[in-house]
Amino acid sequence: MSLTSTKPKSPLKVTQIIPVVIIIGSFIGVLYFGGFLGESNSDQSFNEFDDGAFSDGGKLTPTRDIEGTWKTTFATEFTIATDYQDFDQLADVGTEDRTMTFTITGTSDEHVVLADVEFSSSNRQLISGSGYIPDISPIQLSGVINGTQLTLTKSSVGPIEQVGSVAVFTFTSTQMQGTWHDHWEGVWEQNVYTATNALKLMKQ
Repeated sequence: MSLTSTKPKSPLKVTQIIPVVIIIGSFIGVLYFGGFLGESNSDQSFNEFDDGAFSDGGKLTPTRDIEGTWKTTFATEFTIATDYQDFDQLADVGTEDRTMTFTITGTSDEHVVLADVEFSSSNRQLISGSGYIPDISPIQLSGVINGTQLTLTKSSVGPIEQVGSVAVFTFTSTQMQGTWHDHWEGVWEQNVYTATNALKLMKQ
């Protein structure tokens, strides 16, 4: 009976191991930086606007990208409502068109900004005896940021009590859209408002 000798296996060469290690390390790095490993970063996801033209897919920290000057690209119709007729219920009494400029600055609180709002009015149409008290430009407002939402408010002054927020916007780093509803009560009641998301501004 003949014996057949078995040739021992050669050890793996270093030049064969290194490429495998590099590939595995690269794959793990992709998983880690892509958020598949570690804590979930779903709370940082950016909610895009329904209107595709108003989304840039970027992630925002509270005051990042919102400080600066914003302007409407076209005049926006504002509806005017008062309760001057019966001092009981608000009723629409007319409209006017406004172009607006927002100057937004940060504060020591990363979730709070200040907004100076300047506007000009045109094409005002009111019924007789509307009781409308025209808004004065500029208006100083405070803003609270929650994710990609900006809520603007105004303090009550003397007998004038502000009802709710003045406006609510969603924003990206370059565009902003929202709804204006400046509602107050005093001797009588008044609300100047836009259609939902009708007010659109661009970062300058």
